[in-house]
Amino acid sequence: MNLDFNNILKNIKENNFVQNFIKELSEFLEQKNNEIVNNVETNNLEQKECLYQVVEIGTNYAFLQSTSNNQISKKTDIPKEILEKIENDTVLQYKNGEYSIEEELTQKFMDSLIGIKEYKTIKNNFEKHSNILKIDQNMTYEIQEKRKDYCILKYGHDEKNTIEVPNELIPFWANEGEKLYYKNGQFNRK
Repeated sequence: MNLDFNNILKNIKENNFVQNFIKELSEFLEQKNNEIVNNVETNNLEQKECLYQVVEIGTNYAFLQSTSNNQISKKTDIPKEILEKIENDTVLQYKNGEYSIEEELTQKFMDSLIGIKEYKTIKNNFEKHSNILKIDQNMTYEIQEKRKDYCILKYGHDEKNTIEVPNELIPFWANEGEKLYYKNGQFNRK
């Protein structure tokens, strides 16, 4: 039996190199594929009518948060004349491949804003007069009805389990039927 250990060692090293190369190439291709899938999903979302809220503005871009799913994305295709008019919290509509400023919705959102002191007072009164702190912290709430000053949330398995919550404590873009959770004194969308 003729064993050439140097040749065997060389082959093992070459096999590790090939295996490592294939592994790295596979990971790279998987990452690129995920980026392509994400871009396609983003483009499909943008083909529909969508409302966005401006989160941050740059010289030739804006970070926009979708009002339907809270996802934030950087948009570089916003016309310069719109970029010059918007500020944080401005609401934009994307429709038929174009952005437009939704002045009425922007004003409605701005009018809904309250100061920190007023928010704390509303939150403290709500916690004091409701049973929210006695309910399981992992409970899921559903917006059953939105009224002028408050929302009715249902929770648990019994339709009778409802709680009235001041609108100031509900996320502005949440709609009837949406699921919420209450954590650290604040309702959030699921």
